[in-house]
Amino acid sequence: MFLLTALPAGVFAQELQPPADSLPPPAAVLPVDSLLSVPPLQRSLPVDTFPLADSLRPAAAPVRDGRPEPEVKIAEGGLDGPVDYTARDSMIYDLENQRVYLYGGAQIKYTGVDLTAAYIEFDWKNNTVRAKGHRDLLGRWQEMPTFSDGTQNLQAQEFLYNFETNKAVIYEVLTTQNDLYVRGEQAKLIRTETDTSHTDVIYNKNAIFTTCDHPEPHFGVRSRKQKVIADKVVVVGPSNVEIMGVPTPLWLPFGFFPVTKGKSTGLIFPQTYEYSPAWGFGFRNVGWYFPISEYMNLQLTTDIYLKGTYRLRATGNYNRRYKYNGRFFFEFSDLRNEDPTGNFVRDRAVQLTLSHKQDAKAHPSRNIGGNIDIQTNNARSRNYNDAENVLATDLSSNFTYRESFPGKPYNLSVGLTHSQNTQSRDVTISFPTVNFQTQTLYPFKPKGRPSQDKWYEKVTLTYRGEARSELRGKDTTIFRKESIENIQFGARHDITSDASFKLGYFNINPRISYDEVWYFKTQEKYFDPTLVIVDDTATIDGELVVLSSDTTFGTVTDSINFGFKPLRKFNTGVNIDTKLFGTLPLKLGRLKGVRHVVTPSIGLSYTPDYTREGWGYFNSVRTDSRDPELMETYSVFPNGLYSGERPSSTAGQQLLLTYRLSSFVEAKVAAKRDTTQTSRGAPPKDRIIRLLRRLDLDGNYNFAADSLKFSTLRLSANSTLFGGLTSVILSATYDFYEINEKGNRIEQFVWDTRGKPLRFVDARASFSTTLTVKKIRDIFSGGAAATSGQGRSPAAPPGRRSVQEEGLLSVFENFNIRHNLVLQGQSTATVDTFFVQTNVITLNGNVPLTPAWRVSVGSFGYDFVNKKVTFPSLSISRDLHCWNMGLSWQPSRGTYAFFLRVDPGSIFDFINIPYQKGNQDAFFSGGFSGF
Repeated sequence: MFLLTALPAGVFAQELQPPADSLPPPAAVLPVDSLLSVPPLQRSLPVDTFPLADSLRPAAAPVRDGRPEPEVKIAEGGLDGPVDYTARDSMIYDLENQRVYLYGGAQIKYTGVDLTAAYIEFDWKNNTVRAKGHRDLLGRWQEMPTFSDGTQNLQAQEFLYNFETNKAVIYEVLTTQNDLYVRGEQAKLIRTETDTSHTDVIYNKNAIFTTCDHPEPHFGVRSRKQKVIADKVVVVGPSNVEIMGVPTPLWLPFGFFPVTKGKSTGLIFPQTYEYSPAWGFGFRNVGWYFPISEYMNLQLTTDIYLKGTYRLRATGNYNRRYKYNGRFFFEFSDLRNEDPTGNFVRDRAVQLTLSHKQDAKAHPSRNIGGNIDIQTNNARSRNYNDAENVLATDLSSNFTYRESFPGKPYNLSVGLTHSQNTQSRDVTISFPTVNFQTQTLYPFKPKGRPSQDKWYEKVTLTYRGEARSELRGKDTTIFRKESIENIQFGARHDITSDASFKLGYFNINPRISYDEVWYFKTQEKYFDPTLVIVDDTATIDGELVVLSSDTTFGTVTDSINFGFKPLRKFNTGVNIDTKLFGTLPLKLGRLKGVRHVVTPSIGLSYTPDYTREGWGYFNSVRTDSRDPELMETYSVFPNGLYSGERPSSTAGQQLLLTYRLSSFVEAKVAAKRDTTQTSRGAPPKDRIIRLLRRLDLDGNYNFAADSLKFSTLRLSANSTLFGGLTSVILSATYDFYEINEKGNRIEQFVWDTRGKPLRFVDARASFSTTLTVKKIRDIFSGGAAATSGQGRSPAAPPGRRSVQEEGLLSVFENFNIRHNLVLQGQSTATVDTFFVQTNVITLNGNVPLTPAWRVSVGSFGYDFVNKKVTFPSLSISRDLHCWNMGLSWQPSRGTYAFFLRVDPGSIFDFINIPYQKGNQDAFFSGGFSGF
């Protein structure tokens, strides 16, 4: 035993050959060492459970007094490097058979190869190693052999490896390739080394590969033969899909499954197989993935059904650090349905979304970015059932290129804008829209020397120029020839000059503006005095009978003339404002006081009468052949582009005295006492709370008008209630004049008829409340902290109640409740009405009932005005380890979907058991109405 324990442990190399002895050996024969007659140690040796640390320190290396070290001779066929081995329990050396037995936490390292196991047997004569695990008292495998070489990681019950040939035989092997697990009964490992790298290839027999990490996989693809090239591909022969250990009828003749790290091109298996009575059998989301570059990827997928329906999609993402990032999605759908009469109809729709953002560090003066969201023929609602896509009524886009010029006071932008309403199906696209504008210029301020603070140095000048084309139409015809032919072009120029002076407590702001719009089309109306009689007839008892007649005494026709026509407008005025402060000191609890800030302003402005003939902006046309005095005044500028800039035909000359009263109310509340801040010497800060965010009152008086000089009086206010949970917006309109039976204003003051200054016209009150767990916690956290420790049961440990309440609230962390209430009131000549215009409560969010169960509410609400449930979208899902089960339901559309599938995102997306009723079956079978 002294011989065994005295040997150095850890490294074996070729023995040193001492120099030949010049003396001949003695003739006497030495006796044989009796220790060598002991039979060799076998693998059946009992496990050493009493490891003892060696108390002897290794001897120091001998000093050779400067003599050269002996030459080390490496035997042919030797290893390329040292073999390091250790064990936690014990190591036993068999010198006769040249083996080492390692017990407990055994490990061997050799040129990048790392092998660990419960038991390792190292044969340094044949350069082989054998590793095994062991079972515990419950029969469970422990410390199973684990092999790693930098690219390949595997685990097995038994592992045989040859260091010289770099080959291994493995039993019950588990190979990990990214998120893929390959389990085989028997495998062969071949390592091929080059100067800079190595390749591992595993040949499996009767193996199953899966993304389930359970020791007994819940699903997988089993094949008799497999070839696994580490970090590249898994190649299988004839394979069968297996679920819970049971073979299924789904067979694959062969398969190539890429397992490369990072992005790689490859097939996208269909995520859903389904049958639709309207479309037939089909599958969804089958396609191909393209990693175009390290900055961009592209995914092309399609949905195909046997009766002719199909969809095409393109999805891409790109991201370049410090440059830009974005994503895009394009979908074309061609839905083939059968109407109730038996005829087939096709509904084609297009959807495009694009988001691009440029990094602020990409360029100091140039930027491009924005969002595009456009669709045709209600593409979202036709193809998807979630609440976000179904309930979206307004879509908009804004994509802009901006250029600023360093050292210059102007900038340029070119953009695309789009607005769309899915209910009316009106679409407006403006492209291109070119804007050129200057910064605020001070033309009279001296350059190169200090300002003298003269009044004229405060005069400013700004310019803004715009040119754009606009396309309008319905979402089904927006890109057709008739819509494109009606595209409109125009340009606009705005020049504004103003100044700001201070006179005591008053601010004086004179201004003048010039606005010019360029039109390239004008309209002209003509009167045709031809009498037109339209009879409503019917055949009664074989005779044609005239039921009624409609007579038109002439018609008016429109004509569009192409040519340049400018619209010029200017306006000038002056405005004076000041601020008034009212403070009420209080000592009510922590309330220190209330302050009311009022900003009164008064102004005078002038606008000429553009209806005069000299401007050429209006014409008149006769409307009735019976009376030549019946004339209609119309603008020569047609509706469409810049139509909002056209002057009103009834405005006339305006010399307006405008008045406005703006105010807000705020309170100062003392901060709560904080002993930590007091100890640090930091005084607590008071809080300022807005009780009334804004209250505005405005109107005007027109000196140039011949009647009805006073405008209506408009009142508006907004604030928040309940700590910001509820937003309140109020508005009301009052009038100084009476109205006639038709509801038109007349030159008669309300004071003269009713004895009061104003007449109520209309009012609107909007209350919008959003309730979330976070907001509730923020509101009541202060109260909870103040009452901490009070009202608790003596038997409950401190903090138990708050922890339970916190846990209950955390369940609803991603859940919110919205309530919208709109009250409307209006007055007519005969009756005053007050009604509830909108009263809707909506719930959405998700609730994790357990770590595995989750309930999601896409949208669920009730409309109290129309007395119906708003679009409900409900779903429930269950996490089944590597599987996912769920149910979604949209009752108002008559659609639902049940699925049992492998977790999405893996290469086994095609393992899916769906059962659903889609839009196509609901819409054409009476399951959904009102579409």
